[in-house]
Amino acid sequence: MFMDDGITYNINDNDAQIVNISNGKHFKSDIINHWKDIDIEQVKVVIYRDSLEQAFLHFNGSGTDKKNWFSQNGLLNSSYIDLKTASPGVSGYHFSIEGHSKSRRRFFVNKSFGGCGMDAGWLLVSEGSVCSYESFNTLTIIYSPTNTYMKMIDIKASTCQPLAHQADICSTPVQLASSSYCYQLCNKSLPENNLQDKVQNLEKLLKVDRKATSKYRRSITSAPDNRFSSKTMGLVGAMCIALVVGFIVTLDCVNIYQKCSKTNKVTTVKEDCTNEVKRGIPLKEKGKNKDV
Repeated sequence: MFMDDGITYNINDNDAQIVNISNGKHFKSDIINHWKDIDIEQVKVVIYRDSLEQAFLHFNGSGTDKKNWFSQNGLLNSSYIDLKTASPGVSGYHFSIEGHSKSRRRFFVNKSFGGCGMDAGWLLVSEGSVCSYESFNTLTIIYSPTNTYMKMIDIKASTCQPLAHQADICSTPVQLASSSYCYQLCNKSLPENNLQDKVQNLEKLLKVDRKATSKYRRSITSAPDNRFSSKTMGLVGAMCIALVVGFIVTLDCVNIYQKCSKTNKVTTVKEDCTNEVKRGIPLKEKGKNKDV
């Protein structure tokens, strides 16, 4: 889910964005898809169980992309006291989001391999079932509940008291019992970044003028088609339109000519009658003379 480019999950679902309550809904912000376009300064990975913070990893996010920020070199603070000094040269060492792709293990922070019974580490998001401590085809988050690494097969969640303030950036593991740890607030807290300003800047950066899109330009332009068949169809269509228009115009011209001819004839008859009256010739006599 995190690795998929251009995909978001439940960005309009407020329940999915509650980080400390398990409701079966996954959430992925669109900010992750534009990681390099905004100024990511710090990243914190927190593991919750029963609404309580169980473990955390705090990273430097400056100058990173959405994958390489999760590394031992970028680790600033953690609830695991031995994580920063872990040796990358040990067989089976992993510290990356990609993790061990063949085993379908992501966000894999592993100390060493030694067979399923001896695998040891701090954190694992499993989608497979290579070993018995993983669930078959089920997304499972496996983490050490102590302040050090553990064998994966021995990992069990501990019961802790909640932090006094969930927004604090760092915390320190405190041992409550032989195998139970929780975290107290750090004395030093960093100021919160103005997320709203970053969101607004991201909106401005991603906003696209509708008239600048290729879809809009295509809607107001005609694409050329130089195929012979297309040209022939266009020519035939133009001729058909010209014939229809020409036929209609010809009919109108004939009608206009006929009307004009009738008008001229009536005008001539009226002029003849007027001239006869002026000369004193009665119309009846004129008619008789014509009959004779």
